Amino acid sequence: MRPRFLRHIALLSAIGSMGAAQAQIPGMPGGAGGMGLPNVSSMGAGNAAGVLSYCVKNKIIGGGDATSTLGSLTKKPDVTSSKDYTAGAAGKVATGKGAPFSLDSAPKQVKSQVCDMVLKQAKSFI
Repeated sequence: MRPRFLRHIALLSAIGSMGAAQAQIPGMPGGAGGMGLPNVSSMGAGNAAGVLSYCVKNKIIGGGDATSTLGSLTKKPDVTSSKDYTAGAAGKVATGKGAPFSLDSAPKQVKSQVCDMVLKQAKSFI
């Protein structure tokens, strides 16, 4: 009987830890509104270029499409000199609402999804 009790305690502890880890990642599932991914439709060109740079540098996204889009976007005036570019290059997705979404603290699958979304958004600035 005692080992079963200990298993239940361990299971409850693991579930509690998962909730705490999820709570530390801004924009992760758990709140109302779908996947909990950041809304990149309101990000500016500077932040999109910076985040795309982060995604390419960290090999989250690659290929000619991402590199070409990044190259075209960074040639636009004032894109790389903006504070939003610097934040994006550090993995911060600025959505204009609250604290930025941090790619550094996001799980690998979420990083990939966000980078794909940012690539699509970045193309709209070209």
